[in-house]
Amino acid sequence: MKRKRRIATREVYKWKARLNIHGGKQEKGINYWETYSPMVTWNSIRIFLILAIVNNWHTRQIDFVLAYPQADVECDMYMEIPRGFQLPAGENSKDYALKLRRNLYGAKQASRVWAQYLTKGLIARGSVQSKIDECV
Repeated sequence: MKRKRRIATREVYKWKARLNIHGGKQEKGINYWETYSPMVTWNSIRIFLILAIVNNWHTRQIDFVLAYPQADVECDMYMEIPRGFQLPAGENSKDYALKLRRNLYGAKQASRVWAQYLTKGLIARGSVQSKIDECV
């Protein structure tokens, strides 16, 4: 849990939590096959910024909030019941597991699945992917 405090009074006004997978328990060939995710090169960023300056384009940075959970999982994945999850009276959390429908942070293949999801969405909207740099 992460707490947010007011600077002046140090009063806690919000608690934040993020559900993560324990990626260390995943086995290659069973829970995932590939983990490669493309990364943009600095040269590509520099070229885009130069083009923006020369052509007087407006630039913006985008941050995708909760990016990984937007993409579906590629194979069946299950996780243990998280601490603090309320089960019916008398039930043991060791008897249950959660089947994931979306990607979660901590999965070894999460960044690759997100990159594929984003690429498909951009291509569907008319963008063309570069053959030289996969992230452009």
